[in-house]
Amino acid sequence: MEEVTIRRAERRDLDRLLEFEQAIIETERPFDVTIRDGEDVHYYDLAELVALPNAYVVVAEVDSKIVGSGYARIDESEPYLKHRKHSYLGFMYVMPEHRGKGVNKKVVDALEAWSRSQGVTEIRLEVYDANDPAMRAYEKSGYEKLTVWMRKSL
Repeated sequence: MEEVTIRRAERRDLDRLLEFEQAIIETERPFDVTIRDGEDVHYYDLAELVALPNAYVVVAEVDSKIVGSGYARIDESEPYLKHRKHSYLGFMYVMPEHRGKGVNKKVVDALEAWSRSQGVTEIRLEVYDANDPAMRAYEKSGYEKLTVWMRKSL
């Protein structure tokens, strides 16, 4: 089994992270007809995200090559919830040839550990309901469905 190393992302990783962002968008387009067509679609300002003090962006490396990513960002929770803040996980990506090898689990474990170290007791994420592989991966890590967003075009 390949050894996976998790480390904090740095500015020097931005080109690779931009490739991952585009791969995520292409993967998610079939699940969401509202994603704009074209080349100039971005989910994140990755340079800003890497520098945020309330975020922890990580990369997964195998043989010094970046093969995966993810982030945890501490957000204020709704005032009616038991927890005052939570970590939001996003930018979860593993290159296809490295899937099924535990890379995503190591990324999630690192993000959860960082979140705990920041005093966070709740973690949230979004995943398309029809994205069965992602749903199974998160459920294997102990996540459960909370709500389902619905939409309708007019």
